[in-house]
Amino acid sequence: MAIRAAALMIVLLFGTANYLVLDHAIDRADSFVAETERTLVRNEFSHQIDQVVQYQSQISFWDKSFQELAFGMPGDSFVRDQLRDWMWADFGFSWMIFTTPEGDKVLGVHRGEKVSDRKAREKLHWVSDLTKKAERAYYEALSPDRGGWQVAGAKEDPDLLTPALPEIHVSGMRLIDRVMSIVVVQAVVPKTLYIPASRREPTLLITVKPVSQKMLANSERRLGVHGLGFTPIVTQEPGLLMTPVGGDTYNPMVASWRPNMPGSFVWQSALIQITLFVLVFAGVMLFVTLRFSTLVRALQRSEAQNAFLARHDPLTGLKNRSGFDEDVLRAIGRGENKPFTILALDLDRFKAVNDRHGHAAGDAVLQAVARRFSERIGARGCVARLGGDEFCVLLTGAYERESLLELANSLVLDTQVPVAYDGQLLLIGGSAGIAQFPAHGKSVHDVMVIADAALYAAKNGGRNRAVHADDIEIDGAEAARAA
Repeated sequence: MAIRAAALMIVLLFGTANYLVLDHAIDRADSFVAETERTLVRNEFSHQIDQVVQYQSQISFWDKSFQELAFGMPGDSFVRDQLRDWMWADFGFSWMIFTTPEGDKVLGVHRGEKVSDRKAREKLHWVSDLTKKAERAYYEALSPDRGGWQVAGAKEDPDLLTPALPEIHVSGMRLIDRVMSIVVVQAVVPKTLYIPASRREPTLLITVKPVSQKMLANSERRLGVHGLGFTPIVTQEPGLLMTPVGGDTYNPMVASWRPNMPGSFVWQSALIQITLFVLVFAGVMLFVTLRFSTLVRALQRSEAQNAFLARHDPLTGLKNRSGFDEDVLRAIGRGENKPFTILALDLDRFKAVNDRHGHAAGDAVLQAVARRFSERIGARGCVARLGGDEFCVLLTGAYERESLLELANSLVLDTQVPVAYDGQLLLIGGSAGIAQFPAHGKSVHDVMVIADAALYAAKNGGRNRAVHADDIEIDGAEAARAA
């Protein structure tokens, strides 16, 4: 009975664990999908607003419009040709309103037809905050020029697919005529962006583009969602995702849609499997063990690879700076004064190879030199590539000056052996600097500084040679650091 009870308990625990793990995974997957779709929907409406701004700019950023407003509001022919037969017929702007900041002059066009000033001002009431922002943006963009004013131009970006516009437009999304609409407000300016002194006060153009069902359907197809629309921000409906769009704090409506949550599908697919797992416990345990072992091995391989990449140069396979520092600490022992030697090496004429033959040739040279250095040093120490064409060698233990110079000169000779690449021989050289602990510094950092100084002395002495720190004079700054 005890064994059966224990077995039953194990089965119940196994089933419960599977349920909790699956439930958590589904919850995380649903959360990820929801956040991804929110980002996609916001970006979709941001793109639509940008398009409307571009469409509206064809009127507001146009010499003919600016000239038309020279003596007041646009005439009938302009309204007919540009607003009705173009902006309304081609782009579907339901409202187009010209107004001065104070609203003393106004002209409204609704669905291609002029309306009374009273109706136009009623619509202006619902976008008054946007008109104030647009007016402020316009005045902030002005600077004195040639007795008039110059509007600051847009920053050109070669990566943009649409022409850059002056930063004087303001946009938002509003419920206009009970339809969610994109509202764009901008002062009418000429292409030259020059405003005569007599026309400093702007005339603002307000355009309203309703978000139609066709636009929503097209967005649904692009985003792969369904039920896309708008709902009041206070709506609380299960299974409905919502997100603010347009960046308009005065907008009480938010975009809403039915998300593509994977949870229900996963539950339907997994419940039968979980039931079978519980009924055939032995097979389940074997399956889980095998899968878990595979996962652990994969993670171990991944971690080992990441650990290797974190400490090694991916091009040459040598230790990088981080791996080299770890080897230094491990080799000399923490807090112990064990002697060691640092050889700083640098390739000569390497940049010429890169410039003349390309970076692939330079990579081939670095790989060949790294292989030669590793074979030369062997088990005696650690070879690292610190970056570019800079290498460093750590030798632990006590070495005589002559043997170090002989080894360093051998490494320099290794750099001078031509590297075969693409049917040709690439010629470079190298220089080396040698410094020893504790003779040339009280820490690893100090010894590396002196090794670098010896390296530069080798370069300054004609390159293709090795210089020991005993053979150079350290300047004041380097001596202070070494001390």
